[in-house]
Amino acid sequence: MSVLWVALFASLGAMYWYQTSFDTRLISMNERADAIEDMYQGFTDRIHNLEVRFEGRAKHVKQNQQGIVKLNEDLDDFKQVQEQELYIVNSRVDSVGAVQDADRSNTEFQLESLRKANNSLKSLVNQQNITTQNRINKLTRDIEGLTKRIDDAELAIDGKQDKKK
Repeated sequence: MSVLWVALFASLGAMYWYQTSFDTRLISMNERADAIEDMYQGFTDRIHNLEVRFEGRAKHVKQNQQGIVKLNEDLDDFKQVQEQELYIVNSRVDSVGAVQDADRSNTEFQLESLRKANNSLKSLVNQQNITTQNRINKLTRDIEGLTKRIDDAELAIDGKQDKKK
């Protein structure tokens, strides 16, 4: 019976640990997404500032145009990297959710199995108690019968000894 309780508390502890680790991962992913968004906003602000500074001779304009082309290429590369990272984050969140669902259903199945085993064990103990009580009653009756026979035998022996005297 105590093994069942230990198994029950162990499974509840495992469920609690999975839930808290899942929450921690989600918070970490949200913080990372915020950092990525801040980096992207800073990048767009620099591009805007660069567009405002388009003053000067053609040479400077051409250099700035090349810089803008390079910044656009860098922005596209940055977007691709961020899209890939967001895809990985989303797939990891999905897989963590699937693992959590599987663990929850497995825990529910184990709890149901433990309940069935507990009920079976209770009925077995009750049956054993009834059987034991019946045996005790039979032994008590047998002992009473033997005691009566011994008393009758002693009376018969005492009666024969009195006749001899």
